[in-house]
Amino acid sequence: MKKIVFQCVGNALLFTLIGLAFLFPFSEITQIEMGFQGNITIFPYLLIAYFIAYPIIHYIFTKKYHWGKIDNSELTYSDEREKIIVAESTKIAYLMLVGGLIITIAVILKFFSLSTGMNISTYSVSIALLTVLLDIATISYCVKWCCEYNK
Repeated sequence: MKKIVFQCVGNALLFTLIGLAFLFPFSEITQIEMGFQGNITIFPYLLIAYFIAYPIIHYIFTKKYHWGKIDNSELTYSDEREKIIVAESTKIAYLMLVGGLIITIAVILKFFSLSTGMNISTYSVSIALLTVLLDIATISYCVKWCCEYNK
């Protein structure tokens, strides 16, 4: 169970950092003669730090808790009970993604129809909604997996 929680937290953190890096890549953008100049925010650096730190931390936890190298995904299972747990958790995550995508599309289309007189960035709204959707699906998978495992 520790491995699943670790991987789900890592995935949720990854999705959040990618979303923030796409939402806020620059703090200031100025136009110069030959193009644009900008100051990079902290989020792309945090994403790079994640890509360096996560494999190291994963390696340490793999050695400490003796996680197998073959089953390196949160979707793997070792027996029939875990197979059922993974199936139920995947079903919940799938339902969250499908329902969330329908809501996300509706919200984005609503912003398209309302953005005629407002200063709303459809790009920012889309990235934020998709990031939250991925986080919700990952967290719901993890919560369902833990609940099923503890039955």
